Amino acid sequence: MRAQRRTGLSPAQVRLLRRLAEADPEPAVARRARVLLGEEPVSRQTAAKWSARFAAHGAAGLRDLPRTGRPPTHGDESVRSILVAPLLAPTPRWTSHTVARLTGQSQTAVVRAWRQAFEAGAAHPGGSLPSGGLALVAARCDSSNSVLVLAAHATAVPPESTTPFMRSPRRPPLQALLAADLLARALPPDAAPTPDPGAAPDLPATVRRRLGTRTPLFVLSRRPLPAPDPVPPGVEYLHLAPDDPWQGLLETLVRRCTATPQPHLAALQQRLMAWAQGDGGPFEWLGDGAPDRAGRPTTPGGEPRPTGQVVADAVLASVLERITAGRLTAGDRITESSLSRAVHASRGHVREALLVLASNGLVDLEPRRGALVPAPQVADVVETYAVRRALGALLVRRAAQSAPGSLAPVERALTALVTVAATGDARASGEADIGFQDALALSTGMRRVPRMFVALSSQIRLFTAVMGVRYAYSVPQMVRDDTLLLHHVTARDEASALQTWHTKMDDAVAYMLTQLGSPGPALRR
Repeated sequence: MRAQRRTGLSPAQVRLLRRLAEADPEPAVARRARVLLGEEPVSRQTAAKWSARFAAHGAAGLRDLPRTGRPPTHGDESVRSILVAPLLAPTPRWTSHTVARLTGQSQTAVVRAWRQAFEAGAAHPGGSLPSGGLALVAARCDSSNSVLVLAAHATAVPPESTTPFMRSPRRPPLQALLAADLLARALPPDAAPTPDPGAAPDLPATVRRRLGTRTPLFVLSRRPLPAPDPVPPGVEYLHLAPDDPWQGLLETLVRRCTATPQPHLAALQQRLMAWAQGDGGPFEWLGDGAPDRAGRPTTPGGEPRPTGQVVADAVLASVLERITAGRLTAGDRITESSLSRAVHASRGHVREALLVLASNGLVDLEPRRGALVPAPQVADVVETYAVRRALGALLVRRAAQSAPGSLAPVERALTALVTVAATGDARASGEADIGFQDALALSTGMRRVPRMFVALSSQIRLFTAVMGVRYAYSVPQMVRDDTLLLHHVTARDEASALQTWHTKMDDAVAYMLTQLGSPGPALRR
């Protein structure tokens, strides 16, 4: 009705625009339809131009007209080299400027190629994906096909709608994964062995054995994949239409794979870059960031976590994101309405979540002001590490007495840390180190102490965000400490494991206090 009153469109024309905006046949057509519906702000001159074209030519008038002047000098091969370049870059921290230098193209050509390849709605998999978050749990690329295995996440996961798509921290690893498809198809016959037709269908079976039978899986392939007969329960096979580009899935993956941890994706990118610079052949990856067997987060004891704690984790993640982005600082008020929209939960659930966070010292609650970002002091850092040191010693002793099979998640967490540390990203390495420590705590099977330990991990994340410091001490030393710690725990050497843990905590708190400019009281053993 708004578009009808503003532009004088007939009801039939408004319905046509609505279909064009929702069906998204072409990104430019969909955007211009939204302009005429008044859903996207543009200048009055631009709106008048598209309104006149639509009145004269209908939907065809919203399409791009042939451009005059010199035709573009970059063809399909140049575009392919631009899309594959991130795999061959010397560092995972590449930019459009880096890719332009690698390919000999202009930076404008690089950005244009990305925009055309990754536009929203450029590819639509057959079937339907769930409305909740997804976790990327496995991938395979070879010269005949590419397959992604996604696991449904039953809980509400904060979307990345506040982060521009081209600046999303999840975009580079997923873009590298889709670029691997192009590189695999370009491999010479002697470098790419004949693909095993049964290898790709076995990938979801492998994932199913790891996750159990209750987690819904979606197997997404560039070409139709022969499904086993009968199809395993809870597994759905999807593939692209013949004319849809595989690269067009990138924005969908960035928006939807919100249940995939960032260190998990960073490790994937490292594997992809090592594969691309190797001898070729198929690439296969089984990730470690999948949900549990029921598709739900669990407590250290293994039972499903209550809804209040799930929403509290989502609220904390949203608050930390805003602090890191500079939108919140110490003492700022945290509004329930904005959090409710961010985590897709009711204000009642958000209010309960804030109470949970306040009980753990992660937000401050004041009368008539509501929730505030806390302002931690140096003494808070020392106190938190003192408690973490003591709890960790208890957990390390218990881990050294546990069965060897229970340490498999800890080994995977250490592998993820080593992979992320190789990138030189201190912040991501620090997050992976916290993940290693939490995995060690959860491996003990204790019911209460790991909960307290993981709560302290959240406090450390908050301190580093609010105080503007890095958690990570020397990254190589961090890797050495964790490797040595796991070695002693696996060997059941309690004394050496405790000594390594104490040294690790001393190094971490000393580094934090150095950044804060205070020597601080020493931690007592």
